[in-house]
Amino acid sequence: MNKIWPANYLTVDNVARYRKIMRFFYEKHHQFQGGLYRADVLEMMRREFSSDYSDLEVNGDLDNLVEWGNLKRQQEMVRPKSIEDYRNKHFRYQISEEGIIVEEMAYKLTHIKRAAQGSLDKESFDHLLELFNEFIKTSTSQAEIWLKIREEFKSISDNTANYITYITSPEVDSRMKTEQFLIYKDKFVNYLRDFVSSVQQLYYQLRAAVEEISTMDSEPMIESLYQKELEKPQFDEIKKSEIAEQVRGEITAIYNWFIGSSARSSEYDSLMRQTEQMISKITGLIYYFGQEMHQYRSRKKDYIKIAEWFNQAETIPEAQKMYAGIFGLEHTRHYYIPEVSEATSTKEDSWELLPAKLHLGQRGRGRTTETRARAFSIDSQKQYEQMATYLKQETKRKERVLSYFKDDFLDFEKIQTLDSVSRQIFLRWISSSLATASEYIMTEFDFSVTIHLEKEHRINVSCEDGVLEMPAVTMKKGVSA
Repeated sequence: MNKIWPANYLTVDNVARYRKIMRFFYEKHHQFQGGLYRADVLEMMRREFSSDYSDLEVNGDLDNLVEWGNLKRQQEMVRPKSIEDYRNKHFRYQISEEGIIVEEMAYKLTHIKRAAQGSLDKESFDHLLELFNEFIKTSTSQAEIWLKIREEFKSISDNTANYITYITSPEVDSRMKTEQFLIYKDKFVNYLRDFVSSVQQLYYQLRAAVEEISTMDSEPMIESLYQKELEKPQFDEIKKSEIAEQVRGEITAIYNWFIGSSARSSEYDSLMRQTEQMISKITGLIYYFGQEMHQYRSRKKDYIKIAEWFNQAETIPEAQKMYAGIFGLEHTRHYYIPEVSEATSTKEDSWELLPAKLHLGQRGRGRTTETRARAFSIDSQKQYEQMATYLKQETKRKERVLSYFKDDFLDFEKIQTLDSVSRQIFLRWISSSLATASEYIMTEFDFSVTIHLEKEHRINVSCEDGVLEMPAVTMKKGVSA
């Protein structure tokens, strides 16, 4: 945990000079002009930083950057043409790997607002599913495909995380609470809804592919990646165990992102939950602004009515009383009225509402307050009646569900008409089975069911309120608990 010297130039006193020099080397490196000389740096600093930048300053700055590890220096043997050339020697400077990393970090930090916005790209999930299927089917080029999967998954993970962080940030939250946001509301909501609907259609295919990849033998791919690393000329030898650990960690990360683990839910579930919450929040803000605008229109109507009242006043004292009654007195006393007022009604005009009542008690020194403890009685008969009603409803629901089973077996393709209550129960069982990746489910009616789902076979189930398209599902009723 020692000091990281390559980052030292970001905090020293002459940080502006050092950052200007390092950004110059960084830009030239990306333009494939990595080797620069002292004269190049001096000319740039006098042109872009200060015309008073001296020879001593450029020597000191370059020496410090070399000492800290940001630059590499190499002397070139040339015949000096002057005493100055002989004294300064002929050094060739190049940005180091550490210097590139620090400059990239500095660039990202200074552009974090734009870089961290991210996006919700449904095409990326389509591409990732294609790569998954291609990886499962092939056995010859798994290493090349896995490198593409690694890159695409990292892009999805970073973009979705950054976008959720961006739209839930305090800055965006404050912008949403302004009326100017109404201009973008439709585009915002449609963007989120399109993403959710598109990804939800692909989810079960992605999940099935991830489950299959997690059970495949990864040794051939690890060996192929290891051989690729050996083909690269490098001084630091990489071990096969390091590649194996990285690949297995990536498979686990992809599995946890789409499916999750016993300890926590998946990142996909978290993404869908936060996106739906944002849609609900935006919808609520739209409703709030709509109510505000409606209230403003209603107030305008009120003011017109008040103007009519003042116009009907025959004397100044009458108008003054009316003003005091509407806008209040100079010295007022406020009372809290606990009773529900009709002023909360949205269907009536304010001048047609009845006033609320305030009951005043005795006041003054002689007023005494007596507090008595009130007895609390349990109405056992009412509790029994409510319990009996609840059990009766549950028994009725259970009988309706069991009526669809024939010899403890239910085939959804053979159902004539499915009622809405039973449909909700069956769909909840199926969702629970998919979420836990288990065909065995213990129901709320104290008996178990074994659910078998054929994703490739689609069926239409006739319901009371329409037709439900779903995969073919069969259920086998088990023993009671």
